[in-house]
Amino acid sequence: MYAACGAVSKADHEKLQADLDAATEAQQETKDDLKKESKQRKEAEKQAEEKEAEVADLSEAKDKLEGDQKKVKADAEKKGGELEKIKKSIAEVKANLEAEQTAAAEAKKQLAGAEERAEKAESELATKVKEAEELALQAEATKVEAETKQQELSAREEAIAKVVSESTKKTGGAKVQKPVVWANGLCSCCKGGKGLCLKTFCCPCVIVGKLNVTLKLNGSAPCPGGCPGGCCLGCCCLPCYMCKAAPAIAKKSGTQESKCNACLCTTCCPCCYLSRVHRETLKEGWMEGSGESPKSDAPLQETMGEGGEGAEKATPAATAGTKWSTGLCKCCAQPGGVKLCCKAMLCPCLVTCKLNQYLIANETGGTCPGGGCLGGCCCGCLCLPCFMRRAAPAVAVAAGKEEGKCRACMCGMCCPCCYLEQVFRETLIMTG
Repeated sequence: MYAACGAVSKADHEKLQADLDAATEAQQETKDDLKKESKQRKEAEKQAEEKEAEVADLSEAKDKLEGDQKKVKADAEKKGGELEKIKKSIAEVKANLEAEQTAAAEAKKQLAGAEERAEKAESELATKVKEAEELALQAEATKVEAETKQQELSAREEAIAKVVSESTKKTGGAKVQKPVVWANGLCSCCKGGKGLCLKTFCCPCVIVGKLNVTLKLNGSAPCPGGCPGGCCLGCCCLPCYMCKAAPAIAKKSGTQESKCNACLCTTCCPCCYLSRVHRETLKEGWMEGSGESPKSDAPLQETMGEGGEGAEKATPAATAGTKWSTGLCKCCAQPGGVKLCCKAMLCPCLVTCKLNQYLIANETGGTCPGGGCLGGCCCGCLCLPCFMRRAAPAVAVAAGKEEGKCRACMCGMCCPCCYLEQVFRETLIMTG
């Protein structure tokens, strides 16, 4: 019986052990399934985050695309308005061209009348020639009188010199004060205006260029090329430049200045000495484009009037020859004023397109292909010196002046905005 009971308990024990093993296996499988589910859940969360980031990027790109579309639409509307303005300006140019053609026909009629009057004037010219010969004889007589007066003045000067020498001997050899060379002192920087003082300290190359233009009129300029030459080369070694320029200006004023003194003053105090010398030219009224005529001892030559009428003095415009109506540094001069200065400095393509359009309208041939306004705007600003090398001489010929291609190219390189304003302002003066 005990054996039977032991067998039964052993069978139960083995059954329980098998159930326990099955339960542990089931528990292990459950743990594995839970691990797999957690891993899959993490991967799902990671994919969800990636999808959310992609959605955010897509929404941002969509917003940016909508902004770009709005901007492109606004630019298209703006360009459409500008195109309408250009069409209106073309219509105005055509109307002006028709008006100029009618004016040219009237001018031809007036030219025929002028030719008739010229024939009459030629008949009267023979009589005026005889009068001119008589005037020449009178001029020779006045010349002889002037020479005699000059001899008398030289004799008086010698007598005065003798008196002065005797007076110095009587005073015991006291020193005589040297004559004053310049009208203003070296430290009188702001005498005559603070503008010159600021120009000299901030941009002395402008003053050196003006001095070079002044000396070019007498052929004694230290640097070639007028204003651009003085502006570029004069400032490279200012003491050497003033060593030649200051004595020449002093001699023109009727005084003397040594080269050594000029060089020392420029080395020690360049700005003050430069403004001092330039102020002498302003006092004498020599500067080009200052509105004052240069001093000259000889009177202007008189020309006979048309039809035998009274003689008139030659105007400065007739004797100007190669000068523009306004100076190179007159940035805000009229016509044009400050508005033209701002256009040339900030957006020169607007000025080049109008200049090219003017040359085509006057049948002188545009300097840039592709139409007047469009060609000057696109091609003119790519190489402004090359553009001005062709445009400036053409405008000068239309105005009855002369401008060399080399000088136009140099001015276009050294001071493009100022030179572009100077040439375009000439077209404004001619068109009224």
